[in-house]
Amino acid sequence: MRAWTMTTVVTALCGAVFASPFTYQGELTDGGVPADGMYDMEFTLVDAPVIGFALQQIMMNDVVVTDGLFEVDLDFLDSHYDGSDRWLAVRIEGTFLTPRTQILYSPYAIRASVATIAEDLEVPIFLSATNATINAHATSSTGTALLGWHTNTAGTAAGIHGRTHSTDMGALGVAGEVTSSSPGALSAGVRGINNGRVGLGIGVHGSQEGSGWGVYGETPSGRGVYGLSDSGTGVYARTVDGTGLVALNSGADTTALLGTDTYAIDASHDSVDGEGTAIHAIGGKVGIYGEATSGGFGIDLTRTGVLGRAGSFVSGADTFYGVYGFGQAPIEGGSRTAYGVYGGAQSGASGSTGYGVYGEVFGPGTSYAGFFAGSVHIAGTLSKSLGSFKIDHPIDPENMYLSHSFIESPDMMNMYNGVVVLDRLGGATVDLPDYFESLNQSYRYQLTAIGASMPDLYISSEVSANQFSIAGGVAGAKVSWQVTGVRKDPVAVLNPIVVEEEKDAQHRGKYLNPKAYGFGDEKAIHPSPKQN
Repeated sequence: MRAWTMTTVVTALCGAVFASPFTYQGELTDGGVPADGMYDMEFTLVDAPVIGFALQQIMMNDVVVTDGLFEVDLDFLDSHYDGSDRWLAVRIEGTFLTPRTQILYSPYAIRASVATIAEDLEVPIFLSATNATINAHATSSTGTALLGWHTNTAGTAAGIHGRTHSTDMGALGVAGEVTSSSPGALSAGVRGINNGRVGLGIGVHGSQEGSGWGVYGETPSGRGVYGLSDSGTGVYARTVDGTGLVALNSGADTTALLGTDTYAIDASHDSVDGEGTAIHAIGGKVGIYGEATSGGFGIDLTRTGVLGRAGSFVSGADTFYGVYGFGQAPIEGGSRTAYGVYGGAQSGASGSTGYGVYGEVFGPGTSYAGFFAGSVHIAGTLSKSLGSFKIDHPIDPENMYLSHSFIESPDMMNMYNGVVVLDRLGGATVDLPDYFESLNQSYRYQLTAIGASMPDLYISSEVSANQFSIAGGVAGAKVSWQVTGVRKDPVAVLNPIVVEEEKDAQHRGKYLNPKAYGFGDEKAIHPSPKQN
């Protein structure tokens, strides 16, 4: 067997810093004498100085050796240079040479196990990989493995710039990863820090030129994106023509759109069973506060603090609430007050009108602008166009109603009546309630004989000490009596009924009930609210 010996030099190719190809130079001797001629050579990249695993082989035939010297270019796959140590096994004319040659850092382009700052490293530096491999590998057990620094105080160049030309799903320009499955609190795969002390600068800026996402956060059970601020805004969303912020739960069919071109908040719950709630608000003092106070002036402008609508012509439900309010007072703890719905309104300048609550109904079915299943109290003057009671008919309650009209009077009149039996002298004293004289004035009397005519029947003594007397009747006969009075209590005195009055200038030519006179809502003093 021939005794081959070789001295080698490995040099990275000039002009670029890639892992491969690289130039392999050798000096070959045959029995101690420099070799000359053409030789078949085999170069194998292995992962150990002896034995090990062969990663790739390159065969080169008829390599020219002159005065013992030769040079070849070896182009191993970049994927083999993952930062691990590599050796080159060489076989000349079927004979392996020993020892193997270790490939040092030159073919790795730039690789540092521990490094500070390479002051003599010139830029620009281009690191690339043609396959899914790591081209440059920087590690550190104590400090920063890789530092990119734009030292000039001007310009917009990046400290580190990552790019990808891939069109595959999930392609990454820069990837940051926390490898531990139980990382510490606030650990981050990528963290952006801006040390500015004023309201300028961005910690992390993501942008996308089309209709994709500028920043995308994903987690199986945590927070996709989390914003925190001690005194500012946790998350700020802004748009010119689209929607500022979209919150979506695809499993529950809920969507909240913030800052659209139509609504500040547009929330929906489109569950198939129709049982979803679009907005559920819990507040220590106020659950939902609606306010519409913007300026502007015009007869057609409307402002609505809260607008509630329910149902449609094709809905499958049987009950609809435009607005539903429920107030619950505690069962213990003293005197409390609960309001199911509270409406208040402030009329403005003279001629304006305020409605604390305005109710209106439409449609051919049974309709009530207001329906109260319980007692009703009005702390003010009740004004109405019509009045009646309506009950189930006492003779046929299952099939009929019975209605009676109210008794109307230009006075605030109270009426009292009864039946009295005359004494042996044909007279009687009628006792009235003990509050009668405190409540009433301007008394009126009416007597009706029962059973026989009593032409001499008369009021012998008018109301005094809350009683009056009858005389001139038949002993033992019955008399039906009636007394009326006009209220004089403080509430009535403060709020007298004006029987006839001129309409205000802005109401002239208009009607309380325009339909009764053949007109529509345009002639109404109290028109229907404008629809939003």
